[in-house]
This record gives sequence, structure tokens and C-alpha cells, in this order.
Amino acid sequence: MNGKLSAGTDTEPKCLDGLFPPEVKTVALIAPSSQGDAPEKIDQVIALLEAAGIKIKIMPHARIGEAGGVCPPAEQRAADLKQAWLDPEADLILCIRGGWGGIEVTELVNWAELREKRPDMRLIGFSDITTIHMAMLHEKAGHPLCGPSVRGLINCDQASLEAFRTVVSGGTPEPMQLTVLRPGTAAGRILAGHLQRLSIMNRTRFKPDTRGKVIFTECPRLNPAEVAEVWNNLLADRFFEGCAGVVFGRLNGCGDEEDTMIRELADDLNCPVWCGFPYSHTPRNHMLDLFRSVRIDESGLLRFL
Repeated sequence: MNGKLSAGTDTEPKCLDGLFPPEVKTVALIAPSSQGDAPEKIDQVIALLEAAGIKIKIMPHARIGEAGGVCPPAEQRAADLKQAWLDPEADLILCIRGGWGGIEVTELVNWAELREKRPDMRLIGFSDITTIHMAMLHEKAGHPLCGPSVRGLINCDQASLEAFRTVVSGGTPEPMQLTVLRPGTAAGRILAGHLQRLSIMNRTRFKPDTRGKVIFTECPRLNPAEVAEVWNNLLADRFFEGCAGVVFGRLNGCGDEEDTMIRELADDLNCPVWCGFPYSHTPRNHMLDLFRSVRIDESGLLRFL
């Protein structure tokens, strides 16, 4: 590993040395969804990244209205995305947070221009950034990486930081044991996203192609009734038809009913289903490369390919 990588403790600050590979020297920050809701934590992560030797370029509207929760117009957020993407100095894009509003940006971006000028630009984020990632996949523009945002990095545990570093560096994460909910095997490319945002994007022109995919999903805040409503919409839209398998992260808005809820959802599917992958709005949030594939065997052992 290049440098140190530590989640720190309550009395010792994190160290983010080595989070990015040596070829990543400049990271562009954008907020295509909501503004950051904890400016001091965002400042802390920026300082840690700069201390690790990373040059940070904050796009013009990325932190406007941050303290008061005022989100700039979608046109400004789309302009920030374009500016970051086409900046010849930027090696990748890191979203400040998720939130709500990314879908507004997807229709304002000239994806053909971005695809033509920088087809391989990496963009990291999760939660509402699912909307941006699904548009990128549909338009074949850029390289979507589903992982912690700036806001989330400050809370990540050590294993999640290691997974972040490994995936961004193009390495292969270690195998992981999942819990089998519906038996079987699966192999296919990763499709990952926030459950509700997948449902929303599935009814847009950016509808994801789920055929042959291993679908990873998680969802915060929604209670069991709300999760069930979103799930029923996905079933009605035949979202899971032809997929290779489904892997659940956390549904942490369901509280004590989370495990029961996940098992009930699994019963609705006709493909192999697993749970237990550390994908969530919690400190355990492992990055997923949407250009990589996985294989899961009958025991639930997941291997990245």
C-alpha cells in the first residue's frame, strides 16, 4: 500500500494517505444532488485528502447554500458536472453527498459530448448518485463507481476504506461470505444502486438493463411499508426479469423488521438471492465497480472477477 490508510478512533483523526492510487493526483468535487449538510465534516475530509497529497478542485456551485440546505438550480449542478468531467487536470470525480435531485441533472447533461471527450471518466458516489450512475451506464459515458461520498468517507470503517482503495486502484477485493436467502449460483456484471432511485430511473429513458446482472441494492430511511411500495413498483415493471441474482445490503430504515423484510422481498423473486453485503448508509459501505463482474457459489461465497 502507498502510505497509510486508517479509519482512526474517537480520539485520533482518520488518515486517508493511500486512498487513491499514485496516478490520481487531482480529484474534482461536485454535488449533483443535495448540498452537504455538515460543512465541518466535508472540510475535514478535504483537509485529510490534501494532507495525503491529493489536489482538490471544488466546482463553482458544489458548496453554495451548504450551511442552509439551499440547493442550487439543476442547471448549475449540471454545469459543475460538465466542468469537472472535462477538466483536463481532474483524474476522477468524487461526489460530496447524495440526497435528492440528481434526476434533474441527468436530463440537462450532454452525455454524447462527455462520452466523446472523456469516455472513461470515473465518478464516485452512491445513494441519490444512483441516478447519475444509471444515466452514465445508459449513455455509455464514463466509469461509475458506487461507493462512499466525501460526506460518507469520514464515517467509513477500516474495511470500507480498504475496499475503496482496492477498487479505485483497479484491484480485486477479497472474497466475501454472504447469507443465502434463495439458493443457487450467479455470475454477471454488477448493477448497484439505492432501491428507490433504481425504481425511479427504471421509469425514465435511462432505464437500466438488468439482464444477466447481479443486482446489489440498499435503502435507508424508508420504513417497511414504504420499502414494500417501491418493491412492488419494481416487480410490476419486471425490473428483475432476466437478472442473474440479487444481493441485499442494508434496509436500515426498517429497524427491527429489517431482516424479516429482506426475507419477504427475497420470496418474491425467482432468481438466487443473498444478503449480508456491506453496502449501506452506515460505516460499513464497500465500493462496487459497475464495470466489474462477480460470481457467487451455492454456499454464498462471493468472488469479484
